[in-house]
Amino acid sequence: MGRILQTWPVLRWLPFWSSLLVLACVAPACSRIERPDAEELKQLPLEAELPGSPPPSGIRYWRAPFRMLPYSGSYLSVIIREGDGKRELELWQNTWGDPGAAERRIVVRRGPSLQRLGEPQAAFDGTIISDVPAPDKPDQLAPGRGFTRPAMAFHPDIGYVLFACVCPDYKPGSVPLLPAFVVSKTGEPGTWKYLGTLKGEIADLAAKRTIWSDGGSLIRLDDGRWRIYLNGFGQVVTAIESASLDGPWRFLRDDRGEIRELLPGFPTGPSRGGCFPTVVRAASDEWHLWLSDKWPPQCIWHFYSQDGLAWRPYGRQPEITRAAFHGRGIKCLRAHVDPNRREIVGLLSVWTRQPDGKKGWTLHWSRMPLGPPP
Repeated sequence: MGRILQTWPVLRWLPFWSSLLVLACVAPACSRIERPDAEELKQLPLEAELPGSPPPSGIRYWRAPFRMLPYSGSYLSVIIREGDGKRELELWQNTWGDPGAAERRIVVRRGPSLQRLGEPQAAFDGTIISDVPAPDKPDQLAPGRGFTRPAMAFHPDIGYVLFACVCPDYKPGSVPLLPAFVVSKTGEPGTWKYLGTLKGEIADLAAKRTIWSDGGSLIRLDDGRWRIYLNGFGQVVTAIESASLDGPWRFLRDDRGEIRELLPGFPTGPSRGGCFPTVVRAASDEWHLWLSDKWPPQCIWHFYSQDGLAWRPYGRQPEITRAAFHGRGIKCLRAHVDPNRREIVGLLSVWTRQPDGKKGWTLHWSRMPLGPPP
């Protein structure tokens, strides 16, 4: 790829449409992506001025370009299973089909690599959700209940643990979106058990007001306790802990007894507060956190920690902006560790033309080295 022009300082002072013209002239991190049309920009408005230190090319630290995969979606999780000389990737994600719970599934693709995954196989659907009532009929289960924001983990002693969010239907702001668990020893269809929405302080808050949580990540700590990183409770990112999946779950709190804010330096404002957090624990002293800045996302930020509690920006941030994709929409980044190559693999959802010719959220991937910020 050619030498990147240092255009961002100029962009800050150009009118909106002029900045689009400059973006079109910058060699993007994924040069084969089409530029957005007026209809897309109306749906996913593009901001020319961003906080922090946006990279002129739209990407830093990752190996450019992000390459397209033939899979759609955005809320997903990748785990790697190894045993008997076999290594297999599993990409778990949710679907949100109509008309209701039976079409709102958790599915998995399996294969030897991201480029060679099989067709999606349904594991279970929203009909196993037993504690999400219809908003207008609290004595009945919501017919459109389903899962979103899935984060899958596997532990040999207990099997699969899915941390996801459940809602009566997908209507942000007007209905609750709350974290829940589904477990299975083997992962086979028919073996999944729904444990329900989280018990403890989250349930107490959810009884008082409508909460829309964008999910997060579940981590099993060295002492056997569980920690969840999540949002939706007044902080950019916070955490809850419990001795068991059944709870009770309690928020980490600061010296004043308030729910702890883990990213106090994140730039917030009337329309910017962070969404879609995801955390990867690469080693006992290496933790990574990514989150999108707002809705619709303009950029993605990356933070680093040695203990999972005290976080600092991973070098200069933000790390990814829409300039990397000719101004096309981006949504969220999910990541996992490739132990064979000692690298982090990132999966980013980009609004672009899918293999079937329709526009939608399509997965793109890249890699970055493990370790602290450069």
